[in-house]
Amino acid sequence: MGLLSTFGRPRPVTVPTDRVVHLRYWDDLHYLRSLCHDFTFRFDDVLDASKLEAALDRLMEIGDWGQLGARLRLNDNGKLEYHIPAEYDKSTRPAFGFTTAEYGISINEHPLGARLPTTGQDQSVLSPSCAEFAPLVRHEDSPRELADWIYSDRPQLHVHVAVFEDATLLTVSYLHTLFDAVARTNFFKAWIAVLEGREEEVPPFVPFDQDPLCQLGKEVARENYTHFGRLVAGLSLVLFGLRYLFELLWFRKEEEHPIRVPGHCVERMRETAQQELAAATPEGAEVPFLSEPDVVSAWWVKTMVTALNPAPSRTVMVMSPFNVWGLFKESFPAGAKGFIGNAFFNSYTVHKAGEVLEDNNLAHLACKNRQALVEHRTKEQVQAMTAIQRQSFMQFPPLVGDSNLLFMTHTNQHKARYFETDFSAAVVATGVPLTERPHALGRPSYINDIEHCRLYPTRNVCRVIGKDAAGDWWLLFKTRSEAWPSIHRQLATLLGIDQAEARDVPNAVDQVAITHNGSSPAKMYSEARGMLLQIRLLWRLLV
Repeated sequence: MGLLSTFGRPRPVTVPTDRVVHLRYWDDLHYLRSLCHDFTFRFDDVLDASKLEAALDRLMEIGDWGQLGARLRLNDNGKLEYHIPAEYDKSTRPAFGFTTAEYGISINEHPLGARLPTTGQDQSVLSPSCAEFAPLVRHEDSPRELADWIYSDRPQLHVHVAVFEDATLLTVSYLHTLFDAVARTNFFKAWIAVLEGREEEVPPFVPFDQDPLCQLGKEVARENYTHFGRLVAGLSLVLFGLRYLFELLWFRKEEEHPIRVPGHCVERMRETAQQELAAATPEGAEVPFLSEPDVVSAWWVKTMVTALNPAPSRTVMVMSPFNVWGLFKESFPAGAKGFIGNAFFNSYTVHKAGEVLEDNNLAHLACKNRQALVEHRTKEQVQAMTAIQRQSFMQFPPLVGDSNLLFMTHTNQHKARYFETDFSAAVVATGVPLTERPHALGRPSYINDIEHCRLYPTRNVCRVIGKDAAGDWWLLFKTRSEAWPSIHRQLATLLGIDQAEARDVPNAVDQVAITHNGSSPAKMYSEARGMLLQIRLLWRLLV
């Protein structure tokens, strides 16, 4: 259901016994309202869905964890509220949605299940988009946008478990206002602690009426931000918006594909970059350190800019979210491990396109990104950035650079350690034999993350899902469809795929694109309506 179809719809009547709590400031941001996720673990084992449900049900009875079942409401002032039930009833007002599907066949016998990416999968042909697996990983009643919550009495979380004879898909659907990537791990850890009978290790839940970061950006000078003089504002912001709108209108179709970068490729790039830095470092000085995520980020930036082929003089701005728990420990009296919410802000790395496209400069790009993160990840800079964001229209994060910048976002979720999530306590049968796989019992072999966007463009975004048990890195790229042949050729070069195969890459990409972009009249109408809504949002932002 879209926003245009919600006009005139009645909001649910407030239940007198519900406790009403306003969302925390940094949870109720306009762009977070626009993003909903279906986050899926693929296990090569059979999990007992009833054990998963019972453990989650018990978690909701421990301390304040039951607040996860709060209902989302939009009040008369346009602000979001949590309506927290005094008690839950599984048949009338459950604390969470929970559905299952039993297939009774091998996952490889299922038309969609057989296409799911796997550990060590061949990348000579692009993997399908995460969204293609929606009919498999979602229930037909799973939510996908804000309206699905505020015009119903739906709980915050919907869990769907698809069980095969040799695999299980566990999906959690939620709105981004509920939590960020790292807090999502807090939820999984608490759930697993109950599943394993370690209830005493479940951390205290930080109640929704406690806002640890509510003072950020208050009574702080915006001018303290290190790049204050380079903020895109006023006429520059208007011009940026018009150029971005042109990009959306001219290159209407976009695609997102999961990319597996083998660990040995990442390590080779990192070692080469470290050698280059050592050679360029004066004798006696400390050689800068580069991590694997630094190198993965630099490779993505170079790959994307090469594929998009902007003018060499054009500014490239890379926005990289980071979590601030470590900076403001004193603000989390109950401990960050029990925090369910959003606690991320952004660092900014600014390049010229020509600089990115230079040969053999991966070390430079990686170093520049790391330096930007170190520079921004301080209390003083976070305070200044949040002061700017508080005063912006609809609290959007600031932009740094100039009106002609190429906007890119890179989010590193490796710190959440999703591939180390251990649901072995719910395993009732092994799927793939342990001797034939790198991951342990009850640990995911693949992660599928469908991002549903309403109004808020998420083009030129990379989500680093993390490093799997085989040491390989999984990334999600989203950009215009026309860029994908170049991206895949660059991936083929990195992997050392035979040149004959590499020459076939455009055809392989075209085949995937045809699968994704075949447009029925209903789909064309939906795309047109979505574009109109994006134009309206950008117009409101600019004028």
